Amino acid sequence: MKKIFKIVLLLFTVSLFNACEKDLDLKPLDKLTEATFLKSPEDYKLFATQFYESLPDQRTLFDRDMITDLLAGWTQNDISNGSYSAAPSSDLWEDSYEIIRNTSYLIDKAENAEADLTTEITRYKGEAQFFRAFAYFNLLRDFGGVPIIDKPLNVSDEEQLYGSRASREQVVDFILADLDDAIAVLPDAGDISGNDIGRISKEAALALKARVALFEGTWRKFRNQDGNSLLSQAVSAAEQVLSSSGFELFDRRDVLGDESYKYFFILDKVQANKANLTKSANKEYILAKKFDPDIRPGGWLGANRDPSPTRKFADLFLCTDGLPIDKSTLFEGRSTVSSEYTNRDLRMKNILVTPNQRWWASTPPEFGRKWDNPDGGGVIYDISFSNHTTTGYLTRKFFTEIAAPYGPDVPFIRLAEVMLIYAEALYEKDGQISDADLDKSINKLRARTDLPSLTNAFVNSNGLDMREEIRRERTVELFLEGQRFDDIRRWKTAETEMPMALTGVQYTGTQYENEEPWKSIEFTLDANGNIVVEAASSRRFDNKHYLFPLPTRQILINPQLEQNPGWE
Repeated sequence: MKKIFKIVLLLFTVSLFNACEKDLDLKPLDKLTEATFLKSPEDYKLFATQFYESLPDQRTLFDRDMITDLLAGWTQNDISNGSYSAAPSSDLWEDSYEIIRNTSYLIDKAENAEADLTTEITRYKGEAQFFRAFAYFNLLRDFGGVPIIDKPLNVSDEEQLYGSRASREQVVDFILADLDDAIAVLPDAGDISGNDIGRISKEAALALKARVALFEGTWRKFRNQDGNSLLSQAVSAAEQVLSSSGFELFDRRDVLGDESYKYFFILDKVQANKANLTKSANKEYILAKKFDPDIRPGGWLGANRDPSPTRKFADLFLCTDGLPIDKSTLFEGRSTVSSEYTNRDLRMKNILVTPNQRWWASTPPEFGRKWDNPDGGGVIYDISFSNHTTTGYLTRKFFTEIAAPYGPDVPFIRLAEVMLIYAEALYEKDGQISDADLDKSINKLRARTDLPSLTNAFVNSNGLDMREEIRRERTVELFLEGQRFDDIRRWKTAETEMPMALTGVQYTGTQYENEEPWKSIEFTLDANGNIVVEAASSRRFDNKHYLFPLPTRQILINPQLEQNPGWE
């Protein structure tokens, strides 16, 4: 609670404002105080702008997926294998409550502002409510019920400073109420223009509401509680976004060919693909963290010694007939290092690097693209187990191909996710989904990757499971976007998925076993001849792991905070 105790002193440099040198003003020119600030709509806008930094960046999303069953690191991850213990502090806890303090401050100021400001600042109050809801959702998904602070506190507010945890249900209600208030006052995306493009829209708040409602609705359902009301809210919010005319899926195979999906995630202000499509071509992001190569360059994911996709993830990609690899006659097996990539969902070659194919990276310089010779440079992916991969699989999603500086935006929520929310929430609410609703959602995603439509008849005639296919689509589409850990916990499948061994490519009976440099490497193999990166014997996921432990220092400061079950 340390950050809650702080009374935030607002310091802004004068360079952020247009100064007037003609007038003599004896107030300090390098700082603004509560007495001089939040007196105009521009002040509120500037104050609200700080909250956008809390949107996750590329590394944050990558790290969130790194603690799941879909990535294997170079060393064991104590969260992934369940060996972690309660810690004294938590950045998530402290950072979230700092955002809650500052958003609550703006909301309070807006509610008590002078009458002539009310109309013009309502939008920024809505932005603050959005980010406060987001901060509480971050706390909810990892800790469950937490203290609800709905106003800026002073050290004398002991009842709230030393209050107990609100129930999980109360926190969810608070989040949804904040989002409903924001939805009521935020502008439609189509009405946002100029330098305001990228700020929170009504659709962004609806999309976050859909995400929260799906998360909690399924959390309750798979714990034998009633989640239908929340699932209905998820469907309604998602449907409103889908009916908006401001967004569309990115599909430029007309000029980018089969690599359209790869380039979608690395569009830039500068040339970053053969067709020279820039960020303006992206109508799919509903809200993103903005970067700019000239003003605020983006970070990067290195191709060396980053966590590697597991065999479990690679096996999720369907064959081009829409069937899983264990049912399709089109699957070409694993005899060569590249055979399993043949006849598969286009996303496989866009998310993973195909062995023996050329690929490009932002560093070192010779690995980058040169558009006067776009097929030159780069490097052939030779499956270097000592540098690039632990599993034999290498991801390329989000990896820029041009040298720094560069600035692809990082999606917080995009239209594809809203379509997936719509389909899943409908299915989990009703136990079924119509072909018409599949056409409004999942089949639009499958169309851009050359897969046949998912229909009830197709599922039934091929012995498939609709829930499994909906989840498959979500897992593949949102890989490395920070969703997997939350998904398997809300589905209550983490206890099954997480203790499984982390495995890689098949070694026995394949090109790996028979050719250098791989045949000289000593791998640990399972009974089926697959490379084992982390054995099942060293992995665990107990019931207590569905929630993280509260930081122990917070419990010492405030004894009314009860620790999560199993962490006492």
